[in-house]
Amino acid sequence: MKIFNSEQFPLSVALALCGAILAPPALRADTSFTINNTVADAFLASGSPGNPVGTNLTSLNFGSAGTLAIAPAGSTKGEFDSVIQFNTAAAVSQFNTTYGAGNWHITGVQLSLASNFGTQGAQPPNLIFNSINGGMFGIDWLANNSWVEGSGGGMGGPGYPGNSSVSFNSIPSLLSAGYDPLGTFQYTPLGNNVYENYQLNLDGNLVSSVAAGGAVSLYFYAADNQVSYLFNSKEFGSNHPELTITAAAVPEPGTLALTAFALGAFLISQRSKKRS
Repeated sequence: MKIFNSEQFPLSVALALCGAILAPPALRADTSFTINNTVADAFLASGSPGNPVGTNLTSLNFGSAGTLAIAPAGSTKGEFDSVIQFNTAAAVSQFNTTYGAGNWHITGVQLSLASNFGTQGAQPPNLIFNSINGGMFGIDWLANNSWVEGSGGGMGGPGYPGNSSVSFNSIPSLLSAGYDPLGTFQYTPLGNNVYENYQLNLDGNLVSSVAAGGAVSLYFYAADNQVSYLFNSKEFGSNHPELTITAAAVPEPGTLALTAFALGAFLISQRSKKRS
């Protein structure tokens, strides 16, 4: 006995229904939420003989400095790495309101950074820093969210971290809890206070920590021997680090069932047509 035939369920109807249901994610309405500042950040400096502050900065804390920095170990002023931390609770709250708790998934995570010194070759007035230069840098997701920013002075002035505040010497403990690479990125100085956007890889641990609505820590480091990147920290007066999270609805079970029905109906009609 025939259940369907091509007249009852034509190909055009099946394809139209499946196409509407299975539209590519890019065609669906996503929702974005921008977290417009960090909750903690600090740069980590090693120092070098060419650094006027001193030859060894590894034990010093530079939290609350107003700026963050990335430079390789071979640079004139030594290595600079940086750590930042966002809190994603507000983003998760919005997505839960928009889609319902558990009914959404993350489709993108974008980091945006701006610098008060964003011109190629510019020398910041604080001579602890290298002059600005384009190059490559990497970003890692950190499992360790327990590091302490500290209060190591304004505009890069050093402070002593004691037993808790983060410093260059903290890097092994920052990484030992676990980390995942989120990508290597090109920094091109575009000018002062101009945001540059970086799309982070949707690593499973990053996505899970963002979706949990808690702390998300990121670690920055030089990926070549050229880069010298300064960008504003949360203490700077404007253009703070931003994290933009994009989410979309998870297809409802009923929608998936309708998709299966449409596909199944079409296949049955095709088989029936061949047998008739």
